[in-house]
Amino acid sequence: MSTRRGATTRTRPQKHKNHTAFRNDLHDKNLPKTKFINSIQVSEVCERCRGVIEWKIKYKKYKPLSQPKTCIKCGNRTVKAAYHVMCRECALTLKVCAKCNKSPEDGGILPPVPTPQERMKLDTEMQQMIKRLPERKRRTFLRFMNKGKKTEKEEANEENPSVDQEDSDQPVQSTSTKDPPPAIPHTRDELLEKIRSLNLVSDEDSGSDSDDKSFDSNISYYSQSTSSNFEYEMHR
Repeated sequence: MSTRRGATTRTRPQKHKNHTAFRNDLHDKNLPKTKFINSIQVSEVCERCRGVIEWKIKYKKYKPLSQPKTCIKCGNRTVKAAYHVMCRECALTLKVCAKCNKSPEDGGILPPVPTPQERMKLDTEMQQMIKRLPERKRRTFLRFMNKGKKTEKEEANEENPSVDQEDSDQPVQSTSTKDPPPAIPHTRDELLEKIRSLNLVSDEDSGSDSDDKSFDSNISYYSQSTSSNFEYEMHR
């Protein structure tokens, strides 16, 4: 790029390019600290601060706290997340970002990650509500849970089907060798909303005990498989 004043655009591509993507666990994949950092779920922050923290995690710049920090609101040493300036309770009460201490205009504060006690309580509540369902509605809920959510690309294709028709003249590459993309699991809040929509408040008990056990195992398996990725949305 030229050093002339006003020459802010580059006419050539980047000179040095990486052949492989950066991996933050390339040399210390089995270290407990690396596993802990990669399992962190960013929550109680706005979208901008979320991107900043996730960038630090991705490129090995994240430095976890060795001891809790002091909250700028309540003054207690209850801040356990790195780069946060206030504790979880104060951030939820004031409805502001725990990192930049600002209230976003769109209200895009990420909901907090549930505690183990809250997670166990919600699992028990969900299983009790499912036991009240008739067999037909149980199977409806199980299909809804296993199917997962649609991706943004699939929703865009449904809204604008003409985009795919315009590209129909182009040769289509065979995708038989590629595995289909994994389904996005529903959040716990969405599952509870679906259960309530199936009239779970009815007192009629239907189905055998074996059906109850099978559905309990399905719910517990789903809870374990999605607890590390999507549980932070349950209190939205």
